[in-house]
Amino acid sequence: MKLFPLTLGLILTSAIVFGQSHSQQNRLTNQNQEIMSKNNTASDPEYTATDLKFLQRCLSLAEEALDAGDQPFGSILVNADNEIIAEARNRVNEKNVLAHPEIELAVWAMENLSLEERRQTIMYTTGEHCPMCAGAHGWAEIGSLYFLHSAKQLGTWLSALGVGPAPIEFIPAEDIMKNAVIKGPGKGEMLKEIQQMHERYYQD
Repeated sequence: MKLFPLTLGLILTSAIVFGQSHSQQNRLTNQNQEIMSKNNTASDPEYTATDLKFLQRCLSLAEEALDAGDQPFGSILVNADNEIIAEARNRVNEKNVLAHPEIELAVWAMENLSLEERRQTIMYTTGEHCPMCAGAHGWAEIGSLYFLHSAKQLGTWLSALGVGPAPIEFIPAEDIMKNAVIKGPGKGEMLKEIQQMHERYYQD
C-alpha cells in the first residue's frame, strides 16, 4: 500500500512535465510559423512617407510608359540608404512581351550588386509581379517587394473593361518568392491613379 502514493506521484509528475513540454512545443511551433509567415507574406501596407515617395516615382514611370503607348508599369530599386539605384518602365511595345520593368531590374541587380546588397534592396513597383517577374525577383534574391495594385485587382479592372484573359495564370507573388518581405496592395489616391492609367490605356 505504501507504493501506491509513490506510484501516483510519479504518474502525476510525468503528466505535468509532459503537459509543460507539449505546451512549450506548441508555443515554439506557433512562433516558428509566425516567423515564416512574416518572412514571406503580403502584409497590410502601412507605407511610410518615404515608401509613398518611392511609389510616386513608380507612378511617374508608369505615366511615361503610358505616354509611349505602353501599359502603365513602372518600377525602381532602392538600397539600404534609401537611394534609388535603378529604375525601369514597361517596354513591351518597343521590344517584346517579356520586357517588363521588374525583369530588367532583377537583371541589373544581378550584374551590379552583391548578394548581401540585393538582400537589403527593396523593389517598388506599380503592380504586383506576374509569375515571370516574381521568379526573376526570387532568383535574384532581392530582399523586398512593395507594390500598389495586386494582380487580382488588375484582373478585375481589365475584366470590367472587356479585356480578354492573359495567356498565363496569375499566382500571388507570395506563393512564388521565398524569404522576401512583401507589402501590397496600396490604397487611396495612388491606387486610384494607377487604376485610371490602366483604364486610359485600354480606352484610348
